[in-house]
Amino acid sequence: MSLPKSLSFLRQGTGEQVLDIYLDPLCPFSAKITKSITTNLLPLITKGGKYEGKLSLVTRIYPQPFHYFAVFHTEALIIFGKLYHDLFWEYLTAIFDSQNEYFNQSSSQLTPSQTRDKLVELATDLLEQNKKINGPKSKVFGEIRDKLEVKSSPNGGNEATDDFKYLLKVGRQNGIQVTPSAILNGLKDDSVSSSWGKEEWEKWLS
Repeated sequence: MSLPKSLSFLRQGTGEQVLDIYLDPLCPFSAKITKSITTNLLPLITKGGKYEGKLSLVTRIYPQPFHYFAVFHTEALIIFGKLYHDLFWEYLTAIFDSQNEYFNQSSSQLTPSQTRDKLVELATDLLEQNKKINGPKSKVFGEIRDKLEVKSSPNGGNEATDDFKYLLKVGRQNGIQVTPSAILNGLKDDSVSSSWGKEEWEKWLS
């Protein structure tokens, strides 16, 4: 499926065939498949890969309502991706690496503001590691953090909200119930599994 321009960073690869993967930032199985995709799929469909130009991967961030803090992670992923397209996948994997800090029980004493602060700290640490920060780190922190603030109305959203709504609408339209879920060229493919390794991905691609 296509993407609005504001979410173009969600696409990896350039192929006309499209694999949509629906991921919840606080789903352990979403984390598992993302690690496998990073190691086994992306090298095959991005520059220099065997299937370059044949398949694109589109990441559909799709938080489940029973993972209470996944909303804040989704907002942070949208804002970060819009600002730093080339590092979106790295931030996504960093989110998954730290996801157990935000599981329902672990995060029960955190406020929304504290959670957003921690997610922006993770983002600025990643930017620093990749030498993307010119000037004070605190300035970059403030710029990202400001975009996560609710300003439109007492019950309104932030700068991620419109794109967030789009992602939810697409998932609902396609009847996505669980994460991860895969859609190939518009049709659900229930064979794609978070347990896949190199052999399974290569067989599926062939």
